[in-house]
Amino acid sequence: MINALSNTSGLMRIAVFVDPKMVWRWHKWLVEALVTCGHKVDVCVSGTAPALPANLRLLLQLERLLYRQGGDNASDFLTIEQFDRRAIIDQPVEADYDLLIDLSGKEQDLAGPCSSSTRCLRPLYDGRAGVDELMGILLDGQAPQLSLDDSALSAPRMFGLCAVEQPQILSRGLNNVFSRMIGCVQKSVHEMSINIEPLSLDSLVGSHPQNKQPQTLRAGRFLLANLGAKVARRLNALVGKGSGNDVRWGVGWRFTNGQPLRESLDFCLGHYTRLTDDGQRFYADPFVVFHQGVHHIFVEEFPFDSQTGLISHFTIDEKGQASSPKPVLSRPYHLSYPFIFKHDGQFWMIPETSANRAVELYRAERFPDKWVFEKVLIDDIRADDVTMIQHGDHCWLFAAISEWQSSQWDTLGLFYADDLFGEWHAHQANPVLLDARAARPAGAMYHQDGALWRPAQDCSKIYGGGLSVCRVDQLDPERFEQTIRHRFAPAAKDRLQGVHSLNEHQGLEVIDFFGHL
Repeated sequence: MINALSNTSGLMRIAVFVDPKMVWRWHKWLVEALVTCGHKVDVCVSGTAPALPANLRLLLQLERLLYRQGGDNASDFLTIEQFDRRAIIDQPVEADYDLLIDLSGKEQDLAGPCSSSTRCLRPLYDGRAGVDELMGILLDGQAPQLSLDDSALSAPRMFGLCAVEQPQILSRGLNNVFSRMIGCVQKSVHEMSINIEPLSLDSLVGSHPQNKQPQTLRAGRFLLANLGAKVARRLNALVGKGSGNDVRWGVGWRFTNGQPLRESLDFCLGHYTRLTDDGQRFYADPFVVFHQGVHHIFVEEFPFDSQTGLISHFTIDEKGQASSPKPVLSRPYHLSYPFIFKHDGQFWMIPETSANRAVELYRAERFPDKWVFEKVLIDDIRADDVTMIQHGDHCWLFAAISEWQSSQWDTLGLFYADDLFGEWHAHQANPVLLDARAARPAGAMYHQDGALWRPAQDCSKIYGGGLSVCRVDQLDPERFEQTIRHRFAPAAKDRLQGVHSLNEHQGLEVIDFFGHL
């Protein structure tokens, strides 16, 4: 089980400023999260900005209906009265607060408190405050860089590149970004409360050009363009068009002959033998283990009828021929990414079990086809593509972690223990990385040339659109740093949209990809 780093000292009194004409549900979620950590939070009204244009509100409302977005969303509009009435005050007294958080969305500092000696935080999107700037970025189909203007620092605190999973749906993009911003603010507050130096997770890799077109006009075009695409997809489905031309996942393998892709960076689909399927399922997330002279491949199998992934296994002989995949592990919930490793002479597997909000460990009672549940390593967490490595004095788990309605593509969380079966601790800087280009794990890590290396997914344009090869420069319970050394994506001639994971063992390399196969 995980021993989370809780805030046991340094609880603060915080004033959160909101504009009553622009209150979002994520504001309420942030206040609730801070209160849960033990801080005393007051909600203060500061309203001078104009209300969101009517047609942008209409766009968000129509998307709720068209895309059946039920339940609570980070991008829901609220009224100030929907906060806990006991937390709302009209006239904050500067001396009463340790921290001010400005969510009003104004470019200029708040009159009074934020221009004073009290520390103040303000969200920035591509370096600018205000939801208008964020709307412009998302309406252009882009993802924003997230940062915080911190009055105690000489420059904004950079966090990194956020992922937007469905750029054609504005409200879902807002859900992703707003949810991730909650984490950025919460992280900064936590660091202040325990008096540790802020970690700058990333630097800006370029900003988007300023949007010159009026928001009202751009919102209308955005809605019309995406409604047209939605209607076309619905019509094609009704008349049965597009079959045989759909994007599909596939698994391939090749013998490296001493030139693995992570070194040659020469990706070509024609170099790989592809695993065939029956059209009723796809295969993805391949991991390879060489045992007793045989290459064993473990994959996610995703049957279209059940829509729930399971783990299957096949072998590759010395001629490169594959056996038929056979299921070896299934649960009532989705399984994928079968990270498999050997520890103390026995085989173990950590499949992705985020659908069960847990990181689960399985033991090979009979390798390779009989696996039994051993224990939960970390409970009550949404962790994807969990990857383990023994490094230094600790076992480490790398995973894509997400909360609220943030993307599962853009952050890296770390956990460590003295032993696989010991007590797992969250890294004090979690998430240690916000970067859609190189956060989510994409296969087993490895030591080479005196350094630790990790493949990561490049989701900056599309999920699994490419791979980044990253060198881990620092890894300990206090800090994490990595450098992207190489990035590659499929060539247009391969008719692929992305390559998603990469593993190699004893001369056999396995990879998965998706596109018009």
